[in-house]
Amino acid sequence: MIAQTDDLLGEAPLWHPLDGCLYWLDLAGTRLHRINGHGGITTRRIDRPAPLGAIVAGPAVGCLVLCALDGLSLYDWSSDTLSPLCHPEASRNAIGYNDAKVDRSGRLWIGTSDLAEQEPRGALWCWTPGAAPVLADAGFTVVNGPAFSPDGGTLYLSDSVGRRVLAYDVAPGESVLTNRRVFATMAVDEGYPDGLTVDAEGGLWVAHWDGWRITRFSPEGERTLVVPMPVPRITSLAFGGEGLATLFATSARLELAEPLLSAAPLSGALFAVDAGVPGAAERAFVPV
Repeated sequence: MIAQTDDLLGEAPLWHPLDGCLYWLDLAGTRLHRINGHGGITTRRIDRPAPLGAIVAGPAVGCLVLCALDGLSLYDWSSDTLSPLCHPEASRNAIGYNDAKVDRSGRLWIGTSDLAEQEPRGALWCWTPGAAPVLADAGFTVVNGPAFSPDGGTLYLSDSVGRRVLAYDVAPGESVLTNRRVFATMAVDEGYPDGLTVDAEGGLWVAHWDGWRITRFSPEGERTLVVPMPVPRITSLAFGGEGLATLFATSARLELAEPLLSAAPLSGALFAVDAGVPGAAERAFVPV
């Protein structure tokens, strides 16, 4: 554990490729955290209704694209300001933005979810710089992930309520996904697949909600490593630090019953794991 910020719903860890800082969110607490190069932690309140969604690196140092209920905005750390960008789900009620990730071609993929987590109303959007976001897939209750293979040819997505990770083929310049397939499934005692990230060897790392673990899968879908964690709800993952050698993991304490919270007092903390393999560098998103 490297930071006990008591996040209700810690999410979206991001090692910013332009400033060497680690950022992450408390979605339910509407807070943004940052650890700078000297290890100092700063927390800011984000003036948006809960829950927040995700962050990805923006086009400049200290710049983030932030997802919230009212759409996507550009956040500037130096001025602590938000500037609206787009809102592809504006026409639908009770839909929240969730995980998002920039692919190897610089496009932003955004997952959305049914806020009640009951109906398959969630979708996956693709936003190509200079164009409007387009619908890439739909029919999910909660979309988590996504993540991309090092060569950019495979997109992974957590269909969390379905307890499965899907894989698609994706081509540069194309928002159309093909060859949808089940990459991995989770047993009941493994919890639900949540956030994803990929290492430099193409291994897929999966955070388990209610599973007390992180699992690494080979590109062929074989479990190659299980990392036990001291909390049940690991939410998302990102590589960072020197040489991208550290795997950062966020966690949640939201709606944990008191006996379970007492058994896992570090719930809501940020963790660091020596993954034994470096990560694949993330890209910044340049909207235009």
